[in-house]
Amino acid sequence: MSIPLFFRDESFLQPMEVTLPDDIRVVTQSFYDVRMEDIRDIFDESFQVLAGCRPVGPGYGLYEGDPHDVFDLTLGFPVDAPVDVEGVDNGVFPSGKALIMSHIGAYEGISSAWESLFEVHRVNGGGDPRGVIEIYVNDPSVTEPEDLRTDLIILY
Repeated sequence: MSIPLFFRDESFLQPMEVTLPDDIRVVTQSFYDVRMEDIRDIFDESFQVLAGCRPVGPGYGLYEGDPHDVFDLTLGFPVDAPVDVEGVDNGVFPSGKALIMSHIGAYEGISSAWESLFEVHRVNGGGDPRGVIEIYVNDPSVTEPEDLRTDLIILY
């Protein structure tokens, strides 16, 4: 049985330290040297492919590098079993220590939530993260923008 990719039904209204498990099986596609202006096309194409892999939970994006410049992006979904789909990799969700908080609302407001989470990370003595993750808990095609939940994760 797969572990769900979000860790509880309630939102994380305050930043919380968590230990991410090491056994969440995922399917992914990776993109390198991405710029923010490329993101919509990448998400649209990749999520369509990955959604065909029988996901068992919400999609996510793992960002490595500077999102204000050039960065690497891995998109994925949790699955119950490996898949054999061209262009799709099988793997596991990043594990270990992390700081998590939920953003409720349209994606346009997510940067202020990230700023708040990074401020807590800095105050707690956090260094450069291994990466940051956004888990898109609900589907934007059927959820009103003001009700969207995105769990934000800083990997230590």
